[in-house]
Amino acid sequence: MPHAVVDYSDSLTGAFDRRAFALELHALVVEILDTAVGNCKTRFHRLEESVVGEGTDARAVVVHVELAIARGRTAQTKSRLTRAVLELVERHTAKAAGLEIHASVDVRDLGEAYTKSMTTP
Repeated sequence: MPHAVVDYSDSLTGAFDRRAFALELHALVVEILDTAVGNCKTRFHRLEESVVGEGTDARAVVVHVELAIARGRTAQTKSRLTRAVLELVERHTAKAAGLEIHASVDVRDLGEAYTKSMTTP
């Protein structure tokens, strides 16, 4: 915890430094949720195809961040995190000249059955 999954349109590949985004995201999550950075995990899914609206504008691309966090955080904390992550997405996609970026963030609680492990062979 927390787990972030970032879906992004293929057109952003050259303009979206995913590693830098993840490292800043982790620092942001640590600050807002008061957790250890070692708990943060981020995965990226490149979308070969995405369609926005009627699909007539090829400049329209998508970035969606889903952040799953431990239960018990207040609505205010989740809202603060959502806004901060959206601002982070906007900063990290600002160099995508000529594209219309449709960014969104969803923060949700991990399920009651969530469990984790870490092994070192």
